[in-house]
Amino acid sequence: MNFLIDQRGRVESTRVASAKSMVSLEYLFAELERVGARRVLVQAPQGLKGIALQLSEELIHRGFDVMLSGGPCWGGCDLALNEAREVSADAILHLGHTEFVKQSAIPTIYLECKYQHKIDVEQLMEKSTHLLRPAKRIGLGMTLQWLNLLEHIKQALENHGFSVLYGQHKNGRLYPSQVIGCDYTTVKSIEGQVEKFLIIGSFFHGLGLSMITDKCVVVADPETMHVEDVAQIKRRTLMQRYAQICAFRDSRRVGVILCTKPGQKRESLAMSIVSMLRKAGKDAYVLVLNEVDERFLQDEVFDAYVNTACPRISIDDHAKFKKPILSPSELMVALNLRSWEELISTDDYFRWCMRNG
Repeated sequence: MNFLIDQRGRVESTRVASAKSMVSLEYLFAELERVGARRVLVQAPQGLKGIALQLSEELIHRGFDVMLSGGPCWGGCDLALNEAREVSADAILHLGHTEFVKQSAIPTIYLECKYQHKIDVEQLMEKSTHLLRPAKRIGLGMTLQWLNLLEHIKQALENHGFSVLYGQHKNGRLYPSQVIGCDYTTVKSIEGQVEKFLIIGSFFHGLGLSMITDKCVVVADPETMHVEDVAQIKRRTLMQRYAQICAFRDSRRVGVILCTKPGQKRESLAMSIVSMLRKAGKDAYVLVLNEVDERFLQDEVFDAYVNTACPRISIDDHAKFKKPILSPSELMVALNLRSWEELISTDDYFRWCMRNG
C-alpha cells in the first residue's frame, strides 16, 4: 500500500509514495534543521510501522540519530512525550495523525500519511447509494487517511443525484469533513441540513457518530469496500452501555482512571469525579495509568471504574473488562443526575473529553 505523506498547511512535496512518484523529503529535513534536531524519536500507529522504518533509514542515512517508539499509538492524543524525554530526543516525528496536543516541550513534526493507492470510488459509491436512498441530502465525513478522495466522492454522489455537504471544524483543528474517534464537530455542524450521514473510513468512526445523532449513519470503508448502516449495532451498543450503568450502581469501591497520555490527561476532571462519587457514598480513588489496559485492572480491588481517558475505551473495549467501566457522561446517569434519554438525545456523550487538564 502506498502513502502520500504531507505536512498540514505547509507543502505538498514532502512524500513517500510509489515508484512513479519522486521521493522528496526536503521539507522534513528543513524542519529538523530549523529546530536543531539531531536525535529523533519516530512514532507511528500499527499499519504505519513500515513507513516509520523507511523514514528512519533515510534519516540515519542523512546522519540523524534515530529511535523508534515501540509502544502503541492510538491517535494524535497519544504523543510520545515521555519516551522522547527519557531518550533525550530533540524532536518527535509523529505519523498518521493531525496535531491534537498543544505543547512546546519537544518539537513535533506531524506527517499525515494519506492513502494514495487507487480506489474504485464509483463502485464504493454505487454500494453506498442503496443504503443512502431515499434521502437526498447527505452529510459527508472522512477520516484523515482518505481525505484525498473528498472531492472525488462528493462528485460521485452528486452524479447519483444526491446533494452533498461537509462541515468545518469550529476551531480549525481538523480538516473540513474530517472526523476522529472522539470529535465529530465537522459533521455535527451540518446535521440540521442533511437527512443521512456517510462516513468514509472504518466502522469505528461511524459508530462514534451514531452515538450522538438521531440521523442514519452509513459507513463506507475504501480499504475493504464494505458498506454498512450502523443502526443495528448502535442499538446493541446503547443497550450494553445502559447495562453497564445499571451494574455500576451496585458498586462500592470505584477507581477513577487518570491517564498520563498528553492528550488524555484530565486531572481536574478525575478529581472532581472522585469528589462527586464520595458525596454519593462510594469509596473513590484516582487510579493513574499510562495505558488503560484490562491486564492492569484484573485484581479484585475495585468494583467499577470511571474512565477519563479515551472515551472509546468504555464503548469499544468494555467487554474486555471484568467490571463496569463508565465514561463521565454515563456516570451522571448512574448517579441519577441526568436521565439516560437526555444523554443519548444530545451531543454530550463525548463532549467531556474535549478538555484537558
